[in-house]
Amino acid sequence: MDVDHKKLGADLRPDSLNEAQRRRLLSSARYIDQLLSEIESILNSADSKCLFPKYRLDVTPAQAKLIRNSIARLRELLARALDKLGVIHQGPPFDALRSIRITLGFVQVAVEEMAPKYLRGYGSLPQSTVSQLQGVCTELEGLLKRLDTWLAQGATADLQARLRKLEKTGGQTGLLQLLEEIIQERGLIELRPRLAHIVERLESKQFEIAVFGRVSSGKSSLLNHILQTEVLPVGVNPITAVPTRLTYGDKPALIVDFADRRRERLPIEQLPEFVSEAENPSNTKEVVRLVVEFPSPRLAGGLVFVDTPGLGALAAAGAAETLAYLPQCDLGVVLISAATPLNDEDLSTIRLLCESAAPVKVLLSKADLLKPAELESALSYTRSQIRAQLGLEIDVHPVSTIDSHSHLLDKWFQTDIYPLYEKGQQLAAESIRRKTGALKEAVVAALKARVERSGSAPAPQREELIALEAGLREAAGRIEQTRRECVALCDSIRSLETRIWERVASHLLSSNAVSASPDALNGQTLDSVIKNAVDTGSKLQGMLVDLAHTLAHSLQRTAAALGNMDVPETEELTGVVREMPRFDPPPLDIRLPSLGWLPSPLARAWLIRRLHSKLGPSFQESLAAYGRLLEHWSRKTLAELQSLFDAAAEPYRAQLAGLISRSALPAELREAIAGDLARLEATEHSESATMTDPAGTDPVGLDK
Repeated sequence: MDVDHKKLGADLRPDSLNEAQRRRLLSSARYIDQLLSEIESILNSADSKCLFPKYRLDVTPAQAKLIRNSIARLRELLARALDKLGVIHQGPPFDALRSIRITLGFVQVAVEEMAPKYLRGYGSLPQSTVSQLQGVCTELEGLLKRLDTWLAQGATADLQARLRKLEKTGGQTGLLQLLEEIIQERGLIELRPRLAHIVERLESKQFEIAVFGRVSSGKSSLLNHILQTEVLPVGVNPITAVPTRLTYGDKPALIVDFADRRRERLPIEQLPEFVSEAENPSNTKEVVRLVVEFPSPRLAGGLVFVDTPGLGALAAAGAAETLAYLPQCDLGVVLISAATPLNDEDLSTIRLLCESAAPVKVLLSKADLLKPAELESALSYTRSQIRAQLGLEIDVHPVSTIDSHSHLLDKWFQTDIYPLYEKGQQLAAESIRRKTGALKEAVVAALKARVERSGSAPAPQREELIALEAGLREAAGRIEQTRRECVALCDSIRSLETRIWERVASHLLSSNAVSASPDALNGQTLDSVIKNAVDTGSKLQGMLVDLAHTLAHSLQRTAAALGNMDVPETEELTGVVREMPRFDPPPLDIRLPSLGWLPSPLARAWLIRRLHSKLGPSFQESLAAYGRLLEHWSRKTLAELQSLFDAAAEPYRAQLAGLISRSALPAELREAIAGDLARLEATEHSESATMTDPAGTDPVGLDK
């Protein structure tokens, strides 16, 4: 029956329906549109790369075209009818990006359920299968997390826009823009993390200077003088767990990260609440990172100062794992007070910094306390001791915060910091040029591999390639295995209290500390005994360094087999294992009677019970807090290791997958890729990104 559209339009009026009827019509229209969308998805399934397709597409091209045209006509008619009746649709109720990220969360849950631990209930699994399957899950989870991170970044994830912004400031980014375009157009997502890393390096000119010094060496006063403000508290007993980073910001602010992953932005005046032992004893607030933003001219060019409380007895111990406690820095500055001579702790700190491959500078603070002849003698003595004890030639500069001697600090900036900063920027520019060239080679290799695909690889070569792929997968599986071991180790910290009291009791008895006088309890000595008993940090450090070596070996083996020269050095991965939190025991506020008259076993048992009853609760709280801090640190370190590993491994995985199973490309795509290769070959080497200061400005704000 024919429809009289004129009559239909005349009968349909907004006032002919009540509100309930409009809602009912809207609901039905939505359902109709949903069903039409499902029909469209069935037609589009031919173009989908779905692993498990639901439909066998038996629709001819003519039928598909007819269906699509009819759906368009149905929607047009439905929309006109709703408009005539005054049925208003408010628009989409959900944001697409948010919905995609929620769905990705469900995908992550499904990937987690593929892990070996969920399959053991169905039967035993060989260890080789466990490693490979865990590696598959780790690869999938890594890809999903990177995608979610990119989506969460919003506009900052647009590398092309960031490169255009850099170009406006004078950076030569032509080659990088071309690489980004090709990576995006050809779906080379495995190379995107490397490009993002280069862009981040171009955007950042930070140069971190970590300042070490004993208590009362004048560190806080010196940094306040450098920043020309009183931002750091002076004369407080600092906690030993967390360095404080001083960086540039338009407004003063304190950013605090906690072990439970909270981040708070606070007034800068609250800094003493987190850095002093009086207000945050043994770091009971579980602070893992402190950043102070301040509009200081000396920070405007990218300088970042790291105020670290020093290594104390850890430095003097000289243990290899002590390197893990050092903050990552471009320069280490050791501050020695002119009022106290150089000691073993200062020498050990200098040695550790040299072992970590960081340049070292030594400053003699409070130089105003000495007369010129005395100052020259002190400088000469300090240099000679460093030379004699460590075999190092390190110049020592006098500094002071007193106005009459402030020119010493300015001179140090001019003669040491500014040239070192310039050299650092030049080295960074050279590094970026190398990384950009390596990325270009990787893009060219990936494009050529696609063009040259023709059938499967020969059987022997195929087996070798599969073995390489399995090696990368097994290395990825080690990350998750290490993560579980780290969590278990951190959980075990709470059970260390008994060991602590056993060690303390043995030390007291062996040193006769409780046989002569009840006041013979030496807190500093016992601190060392207690920290040695809580050896979880060194175990964690060993596990993570071993993992870094395993990951580096797997990458280097695969790169050598594929003829790829761009591979991370082992030190690049082991260097991530830094800034490990330290156990800061509560004070031993206890008096013990003389026990010399008791037999040793009875005295030991009595001491353990006494220490547990008096100090047990405070130590349990400190151990639990330390466990949470270590777990947060290990998770962060593992995430950085996985990020470095995946950034290098993803291109290898894609290359291996292409070599193992090759397939011919359509002619149009082959021509497009040939055009990309021609454009890359035409780029001049001088177009590589640089890190020059185009305006010729003073990058560290010395003139200011």
